[in-house]
Amino acid sequence: MKEYWTSLASLLGVLAFFQTLMNTVLPPELRYASLKLINRFFNLFSSFCYFDITEIDGVNTNELYNAVQLYLSSSVSSNRLSLTRAVNSSSVTFGLSSNDSISDTFHSATVLWEHVVTQRQNQTFAWRPMPEEKRGFTLRIKKKDKSLILGSYLDHIVERAEEIRRRNQDRLLYTNSRGGGGGMDGRGLPWESVPFKHPSTFETLAMDPEKKREIMEDLKDFAECQSFYKRTGRAWKRGYLLYGPPGTGKSSMIAAMANYLGYDIYDLELTEVKSNSELRKLLMKTSSKSIIVIEDIDCSINLTNRSKKFNEPLTGSGLGGDESGNGNTITLSGLLNFTDGLWSCCGSERIFVFTTNHIEKLDPALLRSGRMDMHVYMSYCTFPSLKILLRNYLGYEEGDLSDGVLKELEGVVEKAEITPADVSEVLIKNRREKERAVRELLEELRRRAERNEKKGKLRGGNGSLTVADDVEEQEKRALDSPYAEEEEEIEDSICKISED
Repeated sequence: MKEYWTSLASLLGVLAFFQTLMNTVLPPELRYASLKLINRFFNLFSSFCYFDITEIDGVNTNELYNAVQLYLSSSVSSNRLSLTRAVNSSSVTFGLSSNDSISDTFHSATVLWEHVVTQRQNQTFAWRPMPEEKRGFTLRIKKKDKSLILGSYLDHIVERAEEIRRRNQDRLLYTNSRGGGGGMDGRGLPWESVPFKHPSTFETLAMDPEKKREIMEDLKDFAECQSFYKRTGRAWKRGYLLYGPPGTGKSSMIAAMANYLGYDIYDLELTEVKSNSELRKLLMKTSSKSIIVIEDIDCSINLTNRSKKFNEPLTGSGLGGDESGNGNTITLSGLLNFTDGLWSCCGSERIFVFTTNHIEKLDPALLRSGRMDMHVYMSYCTFPSLKILLRNYLGYEEGDLSDGVLKELEGVVEKAEITPADVSEVLIKNRREKERAVRELLEELRRRAERNEKKGKLRGGNGSLTVADDVEEQEKRALDSPYAEEEEEIEDSICKISED
């Protein structure tokens, strides 16, 4: 045994001598070329090829590295993991630890990912200091799968990483900046944001279940049909008009839409926008997968001048002119181009939502399909929506209330014409005493129903309009304006005035 160790030590000494001799005799360039030639020789007989994805590409961050890291976090099964939590993220993600590896399968092709972390050599002076560690992923694939992996697989990784990033990231609520300098804040950004944590969902929304199901299906169909919009030559956007009395849940509907799709919200305050060009700049700075909201559009700026005679001159700054003298020069033409013109195609997968309490005050040009594709009437509280509120605030499920109470509620809620907000207030005050809450709600409904009967406001009696008929009548009055037939001519005149 002693002779064995002696022979091994002698061999190692000889190898060390030859290594020192080669380093002394052969220049570094020649040694590097020799090693490269040897590796290339062995690669000829290998069935695998390797690709490196570094964290830093020159001086810029490699987005593909971040995408791979997120993608692997959804399928990591190693015993040693690294945990991270990004900015504006509500969840913790995990990934490969240093110098760990994992296999993945895509369309029957097996690949191997290795996370390589090495210490970076001492840096010289640089305008942008580099991290102390050099990180990257090495992808090992079979040569026969090269065309498949470098095409479809990498695209799949990027798409999957974007889904994970959006799911993990907190949604944001934006508003246009109120600072000077053309609507920019102190940092030159047109939008300010805060985390969006509104809890409203379609499950808790007090609305007719059938109508909610219709809206949810429409939203899902929009989000999943990018190929359809591309094939038909349409911009990937959709418009919703929410109208109805105050307190019927229009803002809650917007929050439920954002939570359902996972979109950010841009709350556009038109009174802070001074011109059409500034409106376009705001649109250009919005992101994809977002909802652009203009609430109470009939109260934001003057957009109702179309009711004047066509031959009367349009004074001031056009249809959107601000009579208060604060310099607002938004025109109806600018708002129409914002929602349906060429500038509305800047970006994709965006939803425009307008809200109003008086649809009849809006110009017909704002209501047509292509601008506001779906009109949603937010009505007074109905019996199905009342049951949703009782479940939300009191925990009552189907069958918890007696048939007599349910029948009485059903008979009086339509006549009371009460908003979901008013019902919620009654239930919140008495949420710790359920029976008292139901009793006071019944009293409030009876009181309102009697008041409406005395004032002759009750719908459906003496030949008056039902709720459905009234909704149709409101839309008809808004769309069938006496000047609707001259819409194209008037829009042309608006454009000419705006140019002047």
